[in-house]
Amino acid sequence: MNEFNSMDDLRDELVTFLYDVKAIKLGNFTLSSGIISRFYIDLRILQSYPVYFRKAISLLKMLVFQRIGWDGFDYICSIPTSGTIFGSALSYELFKPHIYVRKDMKGYGTQKKIEGDLRSGSRVLFVEDVVTTGNSLLNAIKTIFDQTENNRVVVIMDRDQGAVEKFRVYDIKIDRAITINQTIEILKKNKRISDFEYRTIKDEMVET
Repeated sequence: MNEFNSMDDLRDELVTFLYDVKAIKLGNFTLSSGIISRFYIDLRILQSYPVYFRKAISLLKMLVFQRIGWDGFDYICSIPTSGTIFGSALSYELFKPHIYVRKDMKGYGTQKKIEGDLRSGSRVLFVEDVVTTGNSLLNAIKTIFDQTENNRVVVIMDRDQGAVEKFRVYDIKIDRAITINQTIEILKKNKRISDFEYRTIKDEMVET
């Protein structure tokens, strides 16, 4: 893979590939947030396709360097399970320490909720694969809020359904590699979806 592909090129390649392998599906789906949606995005499939997984990580790297900078954070943090696939890989690529926050505290052993060695007062970059309402991500941030400062978030795919606005209230910025609006423009341009399917997703964006 050419490491010097532009972000636009990488977005196009990644989105069309995700659609072709049915990681982007159209229909009627109930999301983990309880929202009923006309489309579903599952980026976990990328771990089975190393070339495209690397394209996703390259896209995140570009986003980090353009918007935040390598010196703009001390740790990378992810949320199990799917976010950890990407967070740990990005950590490896950027030579940054990685931690993750469990959804629930372990009921055995040390009963830790944070895995890894987090120094108090650190700046943390949270990595997520797909964000809708952002509730699970916000809960993870709250878990380590008193130990950290100037937290930032990067996501591969933002469904454009309120997370950015919600996090703005907490003075936390979300940088997105791909938005759902960019996704449907790419799919329409590359003749993957019909005009009707395009309008159906657009209508959902207006409704939410």
